[in-house]
Amino acid sequence: MSRKKERKIKRLQHVTVWPTILGMIITLIVIFVMTTFICAVAFSGLVNSTLINSIKECKKVVQTVNENWNKSSRANIESKLLNFEDVYDDVFRIYIDDKNDFISIFPDLKDSMTDEKWNNLKNNGMIFFIEPGYKLNLEVENMYVSLESDFQNSSSSDSDEQNYKWKLTPKNLFKSINILYILENENFLSWSKNELPVLPVIAIFKTDIPNVNVCFSLSYKINILQSNLVIIIVGFLLIIFVTSAVFEIFKVIRLVQEKQQINKLIATDTITGGKNKDYFIQKAKSLVKKSRKNYSIVQLKLEKYKNFCTAFGVKQGENLLEQINSTLEIFLSKKEIVAHGSGANFILLIFSQNPETVNSRIKNLMNILQERQKDRHLYFSAGVCPVKKHDEIASAIAYAELAIPRQANLQNEIGWFTTEMKENQVWERHIEDDMEKALINREFQVYLQPKYSTKQEVLSAAEALVRWTHPTLGFISPGKFIPLFEKNGFILQLDDYMLTEVCRLQSSWASQGKNLIPISVNVSRAHFAEDNLAEHICTIVDIFKVPHEYIELELTESAFFDDKETLLTTIRKLKSFGFKVSMDDFGAGYSSLNSLKELPLDIIKLDGEFFRSVDDLQRSNLIVSETITLAKKLGMKIVAEGIETREQVDFLAMQNCDLIQGFYFSKPLPVNEFEERAYSKKGK
Repeated sequence: MSRKKERKIKRLQHVTVWPTILGMIITLIVIFVMTTFICAVAFSGLVNSTLINSIKECKKVVQTVNENWNKSSRANIESKLLNFEDVYDDVFRIYIDDKNDFISIFPDLKDSMTDEKWNNLKNNGMIFFIEPGYKLNLEVENMYVSLESDFQNSSSSDSDEQNYKWKLTPKNLFKSINILYILENENFLSWSKNELPVLPVIAIFKTDIPNVNVCFSLSYKINILQSNLVIIIVGFLLIIFVTSAVFEIFKVIRLVQEKQQINKLIATDTITGGKNKDYFIQKAKSLVKKSRKNYSIVQLKLEKYKNFCTAFGVKQGENLLEQINSTLEIFLSKKEIVAHGSGANFILLIFSQNPETVNSRIKNLMNILQERQKDRHLYFSAGVCPVKKHDEIASAIAYAELAIPRQANLQNEIGWFTTEMKENQVWERHIEDDMEKALINREFQVYLQPKYSTKQEVLSAAEALVRWTHPTLGFISPGKFIPLFEKNGFILQLDDYMLTEVCRLQSSWASQGKNLIPISVNVSRAHFAEDNLAEHICTIVDIFKVPHEYIELELTESAFFDDKETLLTTIRKLKSFGFKVSMDDFGAGYSSLNSLKELPLDIIKLDGEFFRSVDDLQRSNLIVSETITLAKKLGMKIVAEGIETREQVDFLAMQNCDLIQGFYFSKPLPVNEFEERAYSKKGK
């Protein structure tokens, strides 16, 4: 797994809920501030309305005193003030201070009354004392209200922090909820006469008469309508706050659930329903890191899974994989894990004491899986790689897969990873990285192995073979890179390259006036899957204007087991274009006679195994003799390859074999050496 993918999965798995929680907190704070502000506005409206009404009432009293002070006796004035006490709900008692000594009327204020307060009375014209020891100043015109702490603390450094002020603007605050209209409308309030506990306030107003003040003992009352209105507003806002809080908490809970579902989905294999490879890697790292025991990675492969799916269907195949996964989960220890890998492979992390114990454990698991599917014959193979460090899990998985026996003989084989396997893997990777560049740099070289006529023993034809001289690895055997190229598909480009190089040689020799001889070029079985192969070959050859009879195309017998119809069509086209078609390694397969019957071949090449390490020489010679006789009757030429002794040459000459190819006459030669051998005694 790439680092980019690993980081992406970790981001998905570690989706944090803190941003959502932080958002929830901010949202709740905003809602709380807004609800508190609205409640403060509502309560301030009540207080403001009450204070304004009270001030209006007090000013009417002061106005009455101003108007009647010089006209009536004090007794008459005080009798009139009794009417105000009866009419105004907030006014409890009214006192006239004609000695400018209201301290004597309210002795409780003596301790808090100072010159500064007295000057404040002179300047502002009114002072409200709210028990216990708070003073309330009002400027009715500007609707400015300040609640200041006791002046005893005014000299302290933090006195400013104990002063609280707010400005009430009816247009902005109260009209929007019409609270002033509700509180000042007597008809609207007539039904509500019950009152809640009062707030006692002492108010002192300066009159126009020198040294005369009017003192009030006030009791601010809040009626039931007002209190209910505040309760309704507060309750409504509280409902909004609680609802918002529940909604935000639900969002956090849902996010946590989604995170859990994402983690589960990321870790789940879609075929077996168990754990997948990505989860396995992360969990295995954790287990190996924390445990003191040794672990091994096992790649358990179900053999012939494709055949099973072909016979019973893909759905049944997936069900089988699910059952295998469930069985493995049951029989593994607590700190061992299993996950479905690719195809029919399962990845296991198991305790590893020693190779013998691991092999026995794996064999036991294989037997259990087979016993649980008695009606079906299941076969397994396994690759094992010990784990040394927790950060090597991904590599160990790959190495364990590399250790799976490639030619399983259905006997529950187990392979262990070795450094040689890794070296081969690295080598193959190196080869695949360099093959395109090698083709461009012409590192692939054409070697020609001569074919000699049996009777005259003269060079009559040749086979083109590829050799690769790597700039750093040196000479690379075809037996090592050809199978790799056949597996990865690069063989198609190499075939075209070899055909092009042979045609270039033939064209060069023809331009020099040299006598051309047929040269055979191998065409891999992958090429025969192309419908236009014959036209493709013809195009390459015609570029160099080489006569078609000097190009022989070799195919292996294994190509016969692919698309037979396409193969036959291609061979017929090639023959119609004038090319010779031969079958390489005849006799190496199991259907040679059948392919001989089906394919319209020009030449067959007897496989060299007919002539090497033969225990029963007489029996082998009889088969070769009869094969040559049969091919001759079918109008085909015979080439015997791998010939290394004089006895073999003489025998083939007696059997009328046409051409001999092998080390007895010549090994594969570079082009310059082949030219010396082929044309040294021949004129231009």
